[in-house]
Amino acid sequence: MTLPYSEVDAHSPIPLYHQIYLDLRQIIQQGHIQPGGMLPPEVEICHDYNVGRQTVRQAIARLVDDNIVERFAGRGTFVRNPISLTQFFLDRSFSQQMRELGKTPQTKTLSTESGNLEEDAPPALQPWIGKPYLSLERLRLGDEEPICHQTSTILTERCPGIEATDFEQNSLYEVLASHHHLIIDRIDHIVRAISADDYRADLLDVAKDSPLLLVTTFAYTDNDNLIEYSTSYYRADQYEYSTTQRRCDE
Repeated sequence: MTLPYSEVDAHSPIPLYHQIYLDLRQIIQQGHIQPGGMLPPEVEICHDYNVGRQTVRQAIARLVDDNIVERFAGRGTFVRNPISLTQFFLDRSFSQQMRELGKTPQTKTLSTESGNLEEDAPPALQPWIGKPYLSLERLRLGDEEPICHQTSTILTERCPGIEATDFEQNSLYEVLASHHHLIIDRIDHIVRAISADDYRADLLDVAKDSPLLLVTTFAYTDNDNLIEYSTSYYRADQYEYSTTQRRCDE
């Protein structure tokens, strides 16, 4: 089987296994391997990407976690039939999620504010009182459909100058990785259901009191250093949510 593999970049801040995972996922989504079809043997994938077997196993394990493929002992790894609901994974960046779902990510910046954290900062940010921050309010869309209203507080001591970024054209986590060499190593979430108020109903194009999922996110870089605290209000009418605790990129 000849597949359109993309070349991996050993110098990228994105781990090799994750580059391979993204590439294999795209290959499957583009129909190069049909549901029920078998992935090539691990040794063949290793050869084509020029990586070790453990790297390929990590990539395939991620595909298994995402219910894209399933493994059968002694038989191989097979592509699963697509699920009826779109899966929307909270352990990766919004931009990355949209691209993996075959949608074009879009962002509208509603407001920005920078300064130093003051005493009235949210409890989660109290340990950083006096530290510089950037507050970023955005409407996130996929194929021009509003999906999420998000407010992020980025601690900017380790990423000076990030406030000059055009976040309508750039992904926050990708900017952190490519320009500041800060890789998101862990993301924690608190998820609860709420009703849409007038403001978010208008932004997300839903009726007032429609169900939303409020996701409070804590994103950490190396050594458990908090880099971002955010609150995100997701439409709950079209998406199924799941999360893992695994190293990720933006």
